[in-house]
Amino acid sequence: MRKVLICVLCVSFLHVNAQQTQRLRDSINKYQYLNPNRAIEFGMEYVELRASDAPDTEMVKTYSKIGEILLYMELYSSALEYFNSALRINRAVKDPSPDNNNLSQPPWIVVNIGNIYFQNSNFKKAKEKFTEAKELFELKKEFDLTDARNGLNTTISNLGLIYGAEGDYDKQEELFYKVYQSRKSIGKPEDILYSLMQLMAVKLFKGEFVSAKNKLNEIIELYDNAKINEEDLSNSNLTLNYGDAYSVFAAYYQSEKHYDKAIENLLYSREILKNFPLKINFLGSRLSECYLAIGEIEKAKKIALKNLNFKNISDKEKRYNYKILEKIYKKTKDKESLLRVKDSLILIASGASNSKIFKTLNDLETQIILSDSARALNESKIRYNTYLYILVIGTVILFFSLVTIRVNYNYQKEKGSRLELEKEKVLAELDQKNRELVSKTSFIIQRNDYLKNLQKKIRTSQKDEVQTGKMVSNELNRVINSEKSYEEFDNMFVSVYPEFYQRLNQISKLSQTDLRLASYIKMNHTNNEIANISGISLRTVESQRYRLTKKLNLDKNQDLNSFLMSL
Repeated sequence: MRKVLICVLCVSFLHVNAQQTQRLRDSINKYQYLNPNRAIEFGMEYVELRASDAPDTEMVKTYSKIGEILLYMELYSSALEYFNSALRINRAVKDPSPDNNNLSQPPWIVVNIGNIYFQNSNFKKAKEKFTEAKELFELKKEFDLTDARNGLNTTISNLGLIYGAEGDYDKQEELFYKVYQSRKSIGKPEDILYSLMQLMAVKLFKGEFVSAKNKLNEIIELYDNAKINEEDLSNSNLTLNYGDAYSVFAAYYQSEKHYDKAIENLLYSREILKNFPLKINFLGSRLSECYLAIGEIEKAKKIALKNLNFKNISDKEKRYNYKILEKIYKKTKDKESLLRVKDSLILIASGASNSKIFKTLNDLETQIILSDSARALNESKIRYNTYLYILVIGTVILFFSLVTIRVNYNYQKEKGSRLELEKEKVLAELDQKNRELVSKTSFIIQRNDYLKNLQKKIRTSQKDEVQTGKMVSNELNRVINSEKSYEEFDNMFVSVYPEFYQRLNQISKLSQTDLRLASYIKMNHTNNEIANISGISLRTVESQRYRLTKKLNLDKNQDLNSFLMSL
């Protein structure tokens, strides 16, 4: 009973533990954009809960997700640490899931490392990473088509960002449109909206303002149609992307120095994105800059200071807001505050955050290369052993195959010799039967000739005894026309040509007389010989030939002898 109770408690604990880890993973995803700090707290709780467990793919995904959130917060060094941990855990996983089993690295981590390079303007390395991720997602199609398609769309879209950063907007638009078509086929509204936003941005970069406005109208229409199906609209990714679309237009107006329109779009975007704190911080920085540009210094100052109080603000955003405050304090000639801002900017610069990021990236790249080298070495060793095993097995199979072929060859040779002997025997028997048939036929002809000569002699020597002569003549005619001689011939003929009569009867229903005539013709006898053998006149033979030709439905140009000889 005690053991049963312990088992029940263990099962219950595992069930509760599984529920808790699932809840934490769901919470990480839920708060990724709504409250990144809270999402990271859930991530830390998950990591602590699973600390004593064996590494698995879920742990890899969790570390990767934490890194992704830190990347979203522009905390690149911290993000890299978690991506590095995710890769290390991935290498330690003993039983990887089928979708990652044949992949050298988790492709989403490669994408995010490429994003860090991109954010730090190292476009060459970013392109390499996005291309590498694209190849990995292509391999993943075999195992997880949905994730592979989403990954391919993201990597192609990111490659488009690089072309845009390099000024090749036509190539960027081509890639964005390709992704847009793919996302339309999948049918996920928030992703389609995001692609429309990217296409809108390209139009603005190219100076095609009307086309960009049309894209914005498409975005508004899509959002209005899709929002009715969202359970939590204000916190959804659909709303996140919709708000970003207006911030893109605001950035365009700001670059064109249409500050009133820029502020209008920024305020509208901020209202849409009120539940996304990082976006509020970002929009605030741009609002502060626009207010400064139109001379509303107090508003600009207030927003910039508020932004700097934001928890976990990135160095990039800090620098952006300090630059705004620097301009404000110069305008207001607030030297004390200006000095503090200068000190803060120097502190950010002296922190060498960029060098730290690239050092971490280089370390990570080195670890990845070393890991790939070790993996390649193990794979080479496995391949070598596999090839050696295949070679040994192949050699054994080849040996037995040669032995089998040799035995089979000898058997076939013996069998061929036997068949040749049997063939010679059959041919000899057939030749013997043909000779017997010809001999029998000759005998029949000779006997008929003899009987006819006898008939003629009797007629000559018995002229006075007419009655006696007639009686002997009639008896001889009956002997000549008897079936006995033909039966002997027929038996011999059938043994030589067993299917001849059957083939004839398949063509037409023939009488015994027809079959007899056909057999004589088959034996290549002339009409005169057939008349002698049968004891009938030549005219009768010709009449029988004519009737046989009609029954066999032969054409006028078709020779009866040739036809019968071919059967």
